[in-house]
Amino acid sequence: MRRSRQVRQVREGALTLLALLATSCELSTVVGVRDQANSEGTPTSGDPLMDLPALDVPDGQCAPPALLSCDANSDDPLQVVGLDCVGGTPAAGGSSGPAGAIAAHTGPLGPYEVREGEKFLIMSTGLAAHLSLNLAELEAVCPANDWPKWCPSTQHGVGPSNLPPPLKVDPVDDTSTCVDDPSLIGTGDCSNSLYEQWSACGGGCEVWDYAELRVGLTVPEHTYGLAFDFAFMSVEWPDFVGGGFNDMFVAWLESESWTGNAAFDAAGNPITVNAGFTDYTSDELDGFGMEGHAGTRWLTTGFGVTPGETVQLVLAVFDLTDDDYDSVVLLDGFRWTCAGVPPTTQPVP
Repeated sequence: MRRSRQVRQVREGALTLLALLATSCELSTVVGVRDQANSEGTPTSGDPLMDLPALDVPDGQCAPPALLSCDANSDDPLQVVGLDCVGGTPAAGGSSGPAGAIAAHTGPLGPYEVREGEKFLIMSTGLAAHLSLNLAELEAVCPANDWPKWCPSTQHGVGPSNLPPPLKVDPVDDTSTCVDDPSLIGTGDCSNSLYEQWSACGGGCEVWDYAELRVGLTVPEHTYGLAFDFAFMSVEWPDFVGGGFNDMFVAWLESESWTGNAAFDAAGNPITVNAGFTDYTSDELDGFGMEGHAGTRWLTTGFGVTPGETVQLVLAVFDLTDDDYDSVVLLDGFRWTCAGVPPTTQPVP
């Protein structure tokens, strides 16, 4: 059941290996993650941006496989984001969601350039094809009572439901994360970043219009990190900024060193319109489906892994409490790195 528009206004106040497929792979470079240094060459502290890891070239102790791109003639979601190419990184999994919620996009879209190969993946709580429409095209498909303030807005009617396993919102501790206490791994969300949103819903949030890309990987030898790029945007800006709960992107990681959300800002907020990364709030998104709304720039999430271990990522975008007001995540650029750090998200340079 859809919540009424009046209730919605309360919000203003309160994520077996597959067979290798495809050909025509193109070689790209791989970079690693090292602590960012200040002008004197020493690690910084105090400034959250300066404390984030920085990308740099692998050294002799870390030699991750080079990225292979093979999406020129493929819309397979794994290949679109840089995985499962012949000679590249084998990957298990695939995408799921309401009809039309997930699609490959060729070439740039507004300020978003392709991060590897020729395409990136769109996952939407609405229809992925609506993202590339201009305002005139969008008006023709948008419900009259939503135009233009709340478009695109697609009611798939898929929900309410709970988050699917292994995703869970329970914090691992009242004060500590799995970085502070590794014994907490496997007991809940290592980041403690999701619970506050769910508690704001009172009896717990209902999940609507859930779409995901699920990825299983085995870490190669001499490889200590994994990274991917994403961008999030939402029709919930500007009307529901500051709300207690908002539509969300979650990057759930299951590994030996982390079980929980891996994408959050420096303050520990999950990726919503309230996250500190929502930089595009002016005219940056003009000319396509998110004109008049807001989003992040391309962001990179990276984290440490152990050679030989199997990791699973569930990258998910979903509406909370209703199926109104589309939110979208772009995904691209999966690559192995030299990051031996806990999950960290930072803007792409």
